[in-house]
Amino acid sequence: MKDQILFSIVVPTYNRAHLISQTIESILAQTFADSELIIVDDGSTDNTEEVIQKYLSDRVHYYKKQNAERAAARNFGTQKAQGEYINWFDSDDIMFPNHLEDAAKMISKYNRPEVFAQGHQYQYPSGQLINAVSYTSTLNDLMYNGNPMANSPVIVRRDIALANLFNEDPGLSGSEDFELWLRIAAKYRVYSSPTITVAIINHDERSTLTMRDPDKLIKRYMKFIQYTTSNAEVLALLGKHKGFFEMKNYLLLGVELSVGGHLELGRKYLAESFRRSPKVIFERGFYAFIKHYLRHFFS
Repeated sequence: MKDQILFSIVVPTYNRAHLISQTIESILAQTFADSELIIVDDGSTDNTEEVIQKYLSDRVHYYKKQNAERAAARNFGTQKAQGEYINWFDSDDIMFPNHLEDAAKMISKYNRPEVFAQGHQYQYPSGQLINAVSYTSTLNDLMYNGNPMANSPVIVRRDIALANLFNEDPGLSGSEDFELWLRIAAKYRVYSSPTITVAIINHDERSTLTMRDPDKLIKRYMKFIQYTTSNAEVLALLGKHKGFFEMKNYLLLGVELSVGGHLELGRKYLAESFRRSPKVIFERGFYAFIKHYLRHFFS
């Protein structure tokens, strides 16, 4: 392997022995081969290490560390990476064969950009498409309205990644990626590719789908709002949209609580979202909450 490779794909994993092979094989099947794969086992208690052994080579590396959540595992992998660009890839997602090839074209087109995001789609394990997400413009001006980037489709230049690590606060887990994208977007232009290169698999074990503990959910959103709105650079990025940004997050919290059956708590944060911006009544999440609330009320 040459001294400087172009891509380091960092895959944190925890007890995904039954899923990770598909992810690894999709990474190794890329049409663009100038890359290394770094698998960071965040203290798995299943047979993840055994499953990974057959893939190890001079370009596939495995590290096992004490469990400390995804942000710490991603930072650990970033410190080990040798590539010019870092792609933090979730251990249950799939790279389409053109992912790194399209990324290399982006790097050439925009003259070594600090950060960019590629198109992605959400699908069920069966392969059935849920929806696709892609953009043709820079993403900075979209950040106040929610995370447009997901995690696996984002690629960051290594010097920028090392200077802007993930927040390792465990209470933030589930929102640590968007918190980082906001910090980076406050400093650099975020380019985008319209090409769909990643499949995000919507399965029952996905961590953001299984977080139904109301206390953890509330802590996560409160910490996210606190970290973002106390950062002067992020505040400058949000500008006049700060209230709208807070409204969106309180609304999302209210909806997630209601879906989990915590309707009174959900109503509390729905009211908080309205206090931040009356425009909440134009959001789809507002009507999703009303539907859940009425269904429970009349059941």
